[in-house]
Amino acid sequence: MSVKRDRPIFLVSYAGYPFSPTNFLPDNGLANLAGALIEEGYRVKIFDYNLPQIIRRLYPHRFSKKIEPLLKRILEGGKVGLKEGWRLMRWEKILRAHWEREVERMAREFCGLLEKENPLFVGFKLWNGDGFKGSVTFARTIKKYLPHLPVLGGGPHVDIFREYILKFYPYFDILVYGEGEKTIVKLADFFSGKGRLLDIPNLIFKEGNQLITTAVEWIKDLDDLPFPVYDPEIYPVMEGNCQKIKMFVIDESRGCNNSCHFCIHPVKSGRLRLKSPERIVEEIKRLKEKFGTKIFRYAGSSTPTKVLRNIAEAIIRNNLNIEYTTFGHVRGGNSEDFKKLKESGCYAIFFGIESGSQKILDHTMNKRVSVEKIKYSLKSAKDAGIFVAGSLIYPTPMDDEETMKETLELLEEVRPHSTPVQFPLLTPQTTWGKNPEKFGFKLTCSYEKFLKIGLEYKVKFLFPPQFWVPFPYLIGGKPFKVYMKDLAEFENEIEKLNILTTISDEMALLAKYSGLSPREYRDTYRDLALLGRSEEIEEKFVRKVNENLSRDEKRR
Repeated sequence: MSVKRDRPIFLVSYAGYPFSPTNFLPDNGLANLAGALIEEGYRVKIFDYNLPQIIRRLYPHRFSKKIEPLLKRILEGGKVGLKEGWRLMRWEKILRAHWEREVERMAREFCGLLEKENPLFVGFKLWNGDGFKGSVTFARTIKKYLPHLPVLGGGPHVDIFREYILKFYPYFDILVYGEGEKTIVKLADFFSGKGRLLDIPNLIFKEGNQLITTAVEWIKDLDDLPFPVYDPEIYPVMEGNCQKIKMFVIDESRGCNNSCHFCIHPVKSGRLRLKSPERIVEEIKRLKEKFGTKIFRYAGSSTPTKVLRNIAEAIIRNNLNIEYTTFGHVRGGNSEDFKKLKESGCYAIFFGIESGSQKILDHTMNKRVSVEKIKYSLKSAKDAGIFVAGSLIYPTPMDDEETMKETLELLEEVRPHSTPVQFPLLTPQTTWGKNPEKFGFKLTCSYEKFLKIGLEYKVKFLFPPQFWVPFPYLIGGKPFKVYMKDLAEFENEIEKLNILTTISDEMALLAKYSGLSPREYRDTYRDLALLGRSEEIEEKFVRKVNENLSRDEKRR
């Protein structure tokens, strides 16, 4: 093995302030890349900053104690007046400045390790918001102190914003879009002195002043992929019970054959491809044996219900004794399918309802499903004893009092356990993003500025949405503050039906192993995160789950 091939490869994930406990799940994307590299003889180290401990650095006690009385009053239902809003704005500004300084410190610390270890290259998984800005800080710092070290970027933000990342942030040498397992091995070979960048698929890079995008290549047979690697010597924060929740994400499928107007997945993931039930069972067995876990989440965004049933039957045959959550199709599947999923350990399903208005489903969403079929699928899953999360997009440009009434009537009839609501995101690469005015959106700035704002957008987590920086588009002629007010009122109407909002499928399962109801789980984490209580988050949302899982497995 050559000297260059013996140098390690560093993979990094920094998602910013952990607004959700799902930030503490192991990163299956980086574990997949590590598995592909290790199979080809490369050494890999994963640096995952998405831990409860990061709160201690980003939100020190001296800040949280001073703002705690005001935040507690707001959390208890108090209104935010001008005086309180001014105080929040002042503290938010102080906290943001601290975040920027602290991330720069982390980046310099990381550069010290890079100097010592001399990796072949560093690859960042690029998230949105503070995660993206933090990753840019890391990349900029590396280029300042180690200008010849190749810095790569991949992940969901690259799939959405593509070459504009390089245009606005020239600190990345290469971006990887689409699937990365085969591409990252070829990049490792290239930096070891073999081949040409132009021959490697799924790349975006500059050659002189020319921007080059190589052809996309999808992995045809998912069973050919190496197993993901979570071993603590490769992924150090997997050691022990207090850093990452031992709930693993399984790639049971990739891609999507649908063409919903709002969705990035068909562009991001290609056509639907499936792992065999046998491969999925083997992957689950390995993770159970190594980590003593029994909870999983399927990663696929479009796995047909009949395919999920085939996997369920394999789980039952192998007596795996697991619980898992999954995305569910509102098309396809019947009551017997959902009963079989429940028997195999399916705890929760996330369905994309989007709207209870057939007009909106057909014309705004292109969902290609009837309201009656949505009702049937959700009722069948619920009747089987599965926790049902049915998500909505609101308010769309076509929404009015009548469509809101239709959606609320659907919810009242079906009564899903949870209804996460998302305002319409105008995402580049989607049909909405490519033709905004056709669907009732109107940009309030140039398209390039819209992309720049989207790349950098930070949610002001101390504030109610009406205090956020406005998104640069109108929805049905309504400005940001109006449609965010409509969203808040709509969520209040859902809560009046005694239906939870903002609880996803995996959060429902994590709540069980935290010993909390889904509502308690949601509200307790929100309160602790806003107050910067890292020790309590670590204890209640990470350590306790892992210890309960371990005890459950030992009882078997």
